[in-house]
Amino acid sequence: MSLLEVKNLRMCYQTSQGLIKAVDGVSFEVKKGEALGLVGESGCGKSTIALSIMRLLPPNGRLLGGEILFADEDLLTKDEEEMRKMRGRRISLIFQAALNALNPVHRVGDQIIEAIQAHERMGKEEALRRVEELYRLVGLDPGMMGSFPHQYSGGMKQRAIIALALSCNPELLIADEPTTALDVIIQDQIIKEILKLQKEFNLTLIYISHDISLIAETCSSIGIMYAGKLVEYAPTIALFQSPLHPYTQGLLSSYPSIKGPKRRISPIPGEVPNLLHPPSGCRFHPRCPRAKEICGKEEPKYRRIKEDHYIACHCVNNSAL
Repeated sequence: MSLLEVKNLRMCYQTSQGLIKAVDGVSFEVKKGEALGLVGESGCGKSTIALSIMRLLPPNGRLLGGEILFADEDLLTKDEEEMRKMRGRRISLIFQAALNALNPVHRVGDQIIEAIQAHERMGKEEALRRVEELYRLVGLDPGMMGSFPHQYSGGMKQRAIIALALSCNPELLIADEPTTALDVIIQDQIIKEILKLQKEFNLTLIYISHDISLIAETCSSIGIMYAGKLVEYAPTIALFQSPLHPYTQGLLSSYPSIKGPKRRISPIPGEVPNLLHPPSGCRFHPRCPRAKEICGKEEPKYRRIKEDHYIACHCVNNSAL
């Protein structure tokens, strides 16, 4: 059963130079208890999808069409008051700049208590006990609840943000680059913490990152984003064993591996297109090593290739099927 279903989502940013088509016809679904990863280069629309689901777009953001069905309710039809009641309570977001998300002049524990009381009828003592439990769950000493954000290390702040996101037992957790600005050891600890909590609470998780290796470690399915489009979607193992889209193949070949024989890393040539004036046809065709004439003229349809494996490409590698 799908908890979240995004259908043909289109969103843009209004700028002085024109419309930036940040998300253009994206569709996917996330089943209850599943962990889905969204991967792609900076500016491909990953974070914009998260903000669209939460209805937290900046003033120049415009939703142009589509549906975002959460438990069969279309979030795009809800008013701000209805969405305010859902944020934090049913859907939580760990922001990309999570280390700056805490109010510097309030004690961290008080900020989590305030979030709980905003959504649930609960006295301060009961809320305090819940925060203590959350601190233990995420590996923090409850004695730190009375401290201010500047007294926390980067890893501790990140754990506190996770505790805040889980404070009202949400059904869906969206983690947008949750380990940004942390060293690799703390990154690994935070990822393991998120995985443990996701399994313990049967959370539905959307994990957003430009690092496909992190996504592979945390998610059962992966969606590959490029220039506002979802170009490939598949179970994680299938995607790594048989990547079909040339962009996905380029991403995987651009990462080093500590296993197997040594190989030369092959970067993807060219640059990400300007979404003010995206290329005609397939948006990846100017960088694609297998591009044909049709690729520059006709946009490829997003279609099912095999079980749970979808792709938008005119040049599918048939040998991989």
